[in-house]
Amino acid sequence: MQTNDPVHLFVYGTLLVSADHEMGRLLHDTATRIGSGWIRARLYMIDDPEEPGNRYPGAVPSGYDTDRVFGDLYRLEAPQPLLAQFDVYEACDPSRPEPHEFLRRLLPVTLEDGQTIPALSYMYAWDTAQAIPVPSGRFTQIAPEVR
Repeated sequence: MQTNDPVHLFVYGTLLVSADHEMGRLLHDTATRIGSGWIRARLYMIDDPEEPGNRYPGAVPSGYDTDRVFGDLYRLEAPQPLLAQFDVYEACDPSRPEPHEFLRRLLPVTLEDGQTIPALSYMYAWDTAQAIPVPSGRFTQIAPEVR
């Protein structure tokens, strides 16, 4: 991928516009929303190790067809500056020690019309043994008040 090539980004948590987070607003204002879709993954609520009492969503890829995480697909026309900002937000930029909690991965996203588009998404990479599963795969159903 060249630095000027547009890329797709799938978001499922605090970057959703409905979460009303400043980073989600940045995405919405600078990229083109393609539509709603899902990835084959399992969704968890993660206890924030840096801020006790805070939780956030994390999706882990799955090999099972029934495991789905729902979200929105965007097209980034100028991906590099945006991805650099999202890497900082997701704590996987080069300034953070490894192993990173989230990793940017390329995954197939299935849209509501059945079309599949490869897209980047920030996937949770740490142990989920203490995480709370979200069987619906929908962050907005368990955290509608997230702002």
